[in-house]
Amino acid sequence: MINYQEQAKKCLCCTKHVPLPTLLKEYNEITLCPTTFTNVMEYKRIWESLGSKPTGSIRKHFSEYVQKIVEASLTSKDV
Repeated sequence: MINYQEQAKKCLCCTKHVPLPTLLKEYNEITLCPTTFTNVMEYKRIWESLGSKPTGSIRKHFSEYVQKIVEASLTSKDV
């Protein structure tokens, strides 16, 4: 169980989860809890549908952590 707890904490938002998530997902080699993973996928979908970074009225619904993950993944493709 201790190994699982350490794995779950790889999602940086997991310190806010009680209890820790029982399922973990990966996005670009980043371990995420299901909630953060879903938010990453939705924010990425919105960004791609707009063709640019969403406006503040959309971004305010997503954590800075989610925004940072998506922005890094999308801008790394441009390089």
